[in-house]
Amino acid sequence: MLLNVSLPVLLWAIFALVTLHLVLNYFATGISRVPGPFLAKLSNLYRLVNVSRGDNQVSLESLHRKYGDNVRFGPRVVSIRNPKDVNQVYGIKSHYVKSPFYAVQQQMANGKPTQTLFTTLNEDFHAKIKRPIASAYSMTTLQSYEPLVNRTIQSLFEQLDQRFASTGVSCPLFDWLQFYAFDVIGQVTCSTSLGFVEQGRDIEGIMHTLGTSMDYHAIVGQLPWLDKVLKKNPVWAWFASPTGPVASFARDRLYVRLQEMKRSEGGGAAPGNGDFVDRFLQAKETHPAVVDDQQVFSYMVTNIFAGSDTTAISLRAIVYYTVKHPRVYAKLMEELIQAQNEGRLSQLATWRESQALPYFDSVVKESLRLHPAVGMILERIVPSEGLQLECGTLLPAGTIVGASPWVLHRDKSVYGEDAAIFRPERWLPYMDEGEETYTARLKSMNGNNMTFGKGHRTCIGKNISLLEIYKMLPSFFLKYDVSLVDPTAEWKLQDSWFVRQEGVEFYLRPRNQGLLKSM
Repeated sequence: MLLNVSLPVLLWAIFALVTLHLVLNYFATGISRVPGPFLAKLSNLYRLVNVSRGDNQVSLESLHRKYGDNVRFGPRVVSIRNPKDVNQVYGIKSHYVKSPFYAVQQQMANGKPTQTLFTTLNEDFHAKIKRPIASAYSMTTLQSYEPLVNRTIQSLFEQLDQRFASTGVSCPLFDWLQFYAFDVIGQVTCSTSLGFVEQGRDIEGIMHTLGTSMDYHAIVGQLPWLDKVLKKNPVWAWFASPTGPVASFARDRLYVRLQEMKRSEGGGAAPGNGDFVDRFLQAKETHPAVVDDQQVFSYMVTNIFAGSDTTAISLRAIVYYTVKHPRVYAKLMEELIQAQNEGRLSQLATWRESQALPYFDSVVKESLRLHPAVGMILERIVPSEGLQLECGTLLPAGTIVGASPWVLHRDKSVYGEDAAIFRPERWLPYMDEGEETYTARLKSMNGNNMTFGKGHRTCIGKNISLLEIYKMLPSFFLKYDVSLVDPTAEWKLQDSWFVRQEGVEFYLRPRNQGLLKSM
């Protein structure tokens, strides 16, 4: 009898508590005035469901069109768009730390989550581990890696010639661009490719595993406490595989390099390969209190994981948008052919040569503007002093705030009324436009760019990605006539933190134009 009476009371108590929780969420102090979907103001389940659909980048853009610069995307989550607000949050000297969303992406090692340059929430730790190796990522240093990149470009072209260009068979080019990105990062990191291009396949399912991991991170990251239940718990750690294929590759290459050092005369560093591992090991010698073998291993894994997917997405966007717009393609080829015939562009383009191709540069910038790799908001935590938005609202400390590159890059106030259109010319001076006006316009567009993040947490591997893009694509377009198998086909997008593309194939045909030399 007692049970019969207590159960309804218990259910009503639970209902009352849930209702109170939702009401408190809706009327959260300091944030209740920010417009947004009704359900988003009640629970973070709204954004979990929204992200799980795989089109969050489109949803965020639509919400900002409807509600304006600020959108309440969760009870205590605000997506921002106003450039002044964005600069406050992501400024070089800002004190906005990353949210627990990034902790979900920390891998388990010895039963504990491991913090890397990308996933750590601790700003002091980030600065400490970044300082010893920051110079290794400068563009000046990276130009010394060009021979390592050339190896993969040559291997890629050999495989594309053999498998597609000489056979008339359609090419799943999106896959091959990721093969290239993976193998380049292997070369520049430890002078060894992972074998994607040579074998023409997803080695050990790395690409598939990376994709499913991103799906998990994107969805569970909306409710980070779920990660502690689903993966970061003792039961999961007991049954999970201790080492994935990328980690195994990095571990084996590091072991070989350390053995070479031991065998070298006098116990010093072995003859250098000119790659990142060399520089990581130098950092171990100059910063022994910070960099040990485990930290070198962490640097290597971060390089390989973070440097492949984003670059592949960027390469796909550039090729797709170019081929989809015949006018742009023709204008680009005119510039590339002229540069090659005048001796300003080698068969394998150098970084320096690629910087003297203004229209190619504008095509790259416009492609990355319309399709930045990251589609979701880059979450930060409002510090103790709060955030005063341009609209006058004061967001309280602890609020999750952030901007999506997809939203910022389509801001008509910055990029013009045709911001949704692919038009590379927007990055070049307009006819009769004064230099001062063009400089101001360009500064505004560049200042709103979040392709590689923004502020002191900008992607450290940005220059690696740019090196891969600017070296390979001029030579690729000169070597092959590229077309879609179905000219009317549209790619399919999946926003799982990174906005991946699929669904189209290409024909590659050798260019036989007399002006071009055979490659």
